[in-house]
Amino acid sequence: MDNRAPLWMIAATVLNRAGGFIMVLILGHAIAPGLLADYFSALVSIGVAVSITQAGCGPLLVRLAQNRQQTAILGIVSLRIILALIAITFLAPALPPVAWPVLIMPLAAALSPDWMITARLQFHRILWIGGLGQLAGIVTALYAGTTSNGAVWIYACAPAISATSCLASAFWAWSGRRKPRQGRANTSPGLPSLNIKIWPQLVLFTLLAGLLPNIDVAFLQSSLPQSDHDALMLVHRLLLLCAAGFSAISGVLFARKQTGFARDVWLVLPACGITLALLVLPDMALSVLFGHSPVNNADILRIAAPWPLLLAIVLRHILIVQERAGHLLLAVVAVVLCVGGAGVLAQCGAVATIIMAMNVKLALLAGLLICAPRFFVWRQRYFACQS
Repeated sequence: MDNRAPLWMIAATVLNRAGGFIMVLILGHAIAPGLLADYFSALVSIGVAVSITQAGCGPLLVRLAQNRQQTAILGIVSLRIILALIAITFLAPALPPVAWPVLIMPLAAALSPDWMITARLQFHRILWIGGLGQLAGIVTALYAGTTSNGAVWIYACAPAISATSCLASAFWAWSGRRKPRQGRANTSPGLPSLNIKIWPQLVLFTLLAGLLPNIDVAFLQSSLPQSDHDALMLVHRLLLLCAAGFSAISGVLFARKQTGFARDVWLVLPACGITLALLVLPDMALSVLFGHSPVNNADILRIAAPWPLLLAIVLRHILIVQERAGHLLLAVVAVVLCVGGAGVLAQCGAVATIIMAMNVKLALLAGLLICAPRFFVWRQRYFACQS
C-alpha cells in the first residue's frame, strides 16, 4: 500500500475544492443571481441523474477490480451506460434548451474508469485527473463570465469538468494496465471473489451517500417564491462544496479499507471545523463565494451549519456497515427514509423550514445507522443465549 496515499488524498481534495471555489467565485461575481440559481437548479437535477447512472456501484467496482472479477465489471459498466441513456431521455425535455451541455454529465460518469485508478490506490493520478478537469471548468467559467453569450456558456462549465476528467481517467486507467506500480493493493490472483451477498447492500449504501446531497432540493415544488428559491439554491451550492469534499475523502478511506481513529480524523474533524465556520462567519462565506451576502441568506446558512457535520457522521457509519453481511434491510430502510423524507420536505413552504427538515433527516439517518447494527448484534446475542 502506498504510504503517501493520505498526502495524495489531501492534495486531490484541496485541488478539486479549490477549483470549485474558483469557478463559483468567477460565476458568482459575473453572472446575475437569477441565472446562477437556474444553473445550480439544473445541476441539482443532473446530479441526481448522475447518482442514478452510477447506481451506487463505484465502491463495488473498486472491490471487484481489486479482486479481478472482470465479467462482473463488464456487466456493471454496461448497466451504467444504459442507465445514463435513460436518465438523459427523461431529463432532456425538462431542461431549458440552453442547458443541453449538462446532459453530457451522466454519460461521462457512466464511462469514466476512475474506479480502476482508485482500486490500484494510484491517488497521484487522481490528482492529475482532478487538476485537468478543474482547469477545463475554470477556463469555461472565465469565458462564460466575459462573453455576451454567458447564459449559454454557463451550462458548459460543469460538463467541461466531467468530459475532461472522463478522458483523463481513461488515458491513465489503460496506461496503468501496461505499467503497474509497485505496492498495488488487493490485486493478487489468489484473493477470494467478493461475496455476492453483500453486493446489494454495498450498492444501496453507496447510492444513499450519492443521493443525500442533491435529492432534497431536486424534489422541491416550483411554487416556492423565486427569491426564496434563489436563496436556497445559493446556500445549497455552498453545502454541496462541503459534501463533495467528504465524498472524495470517504472514497479514499473505502479503497484503503481505513478503520479506527484515522477514519474519524479524516471525516469528522474537518466537518466540525466547517460547521463552526458556517455558524460564526456565514456572511463571509457568502460574500467570498458570490460577491454578496443578503441578511436572509446568512440566516439560512447559519441554520444549515449542522448539515456538513451530520453528513460526515452518516458517511462514517456507511463506511462501517456497508461491507458487513446482514445489513441489506438496513440499507433499504435508509434509502426509503432518504427518498421519502425528500418527498415530505418538498411540501415545506419556507426556506428555513426546508433547511431544518434537511438537518432532521440527516440526524434520523445517523441515528438509524448507529443504532440498528447494535440492535442486530444484541438480537443475535440474545437468541444465542436462549439456545
